[in-house]
Amino acid sequence: MEEKENKEVLEVASIIIEKNLAYKDFDKVINEIKKIKPNLSESEIIEAINVAKRLLFKPEYLTDEIKKELKLWDNID
Repeated sequence: MEEKENKEVLEVASIIIEKNLAYKDFDKVINEIKKIKPNLSESEIIEAINVAKRLLFKPEYLTDEIKKELKLWDNID
């Protein structure tokens, strides 16, 4: 990931955390972020959601369900 893209994803991850969107309905999160950052692709938003979830939880607190979800999202291209 390029540095500019990395900053964008981190910025969106912070928005997701601030607005408590990390565990909302997937489509709602994408729509909400698209209102704020219309230039982002769905894959960039998904990446930001993953980053937000990782920042919110220490690995020892991740449930199997969350781990599976993160793994699925990481494989989306």
